[in-house]
Amino acid sequence: MAAKDIEQYKFKPGQSGNPKGRPKNRVPEQLVMIFGSKAKAKKFYCLSATEINEWEAAILTLSADDLKVLAKWSGAPAYPKGLAIAVLSDMKNGKTTTLDKLRERQYGKPMQRMEVTGKDGADLIPARTLTKEEAQELFKNLQENY
Repeated sequence: MAAKDIEQYKFKPGQSGNPKGRPKNRVPEQLVMIFGSKAKAKKFYCLSATEINEWEAAILTLSADDLKVLAKWSGAPAYPKGLAIAVLSDMKNGKTTTLDKLRERQYGKPMQRMEVTGKDGADLIPARTLTKEEAQELFKNLQENY
């Protein structure tokens, strides 16, 4: 009975599951509204993942003077300009937050060791010494069960 109920909802051969198609990208239209012409709106493009990585790597190596030039450059894409401003702000406040995050994105987070111990540095699970009989019994049980 359930198979009959579902028949009317199955796609027929050649029938689209999305008859209206992919939703239209409104960003180009909005850029034309903002800048007044298609020519100005077409100047904008997306930064690729490679370009983002290149900008981040460059920001990590720029001097403070170069970062200031980038931050003031009116033609700079927003992402690198924002990074430059953030790094300069951190430098002014004596912080390294932005640089640390960029370094982690570029080179990965450094390995952090963690030691797990019990109270006052004691072993978490104390070592147990087996007698010869206990070891033989354990070995026998392992052979029988596994």
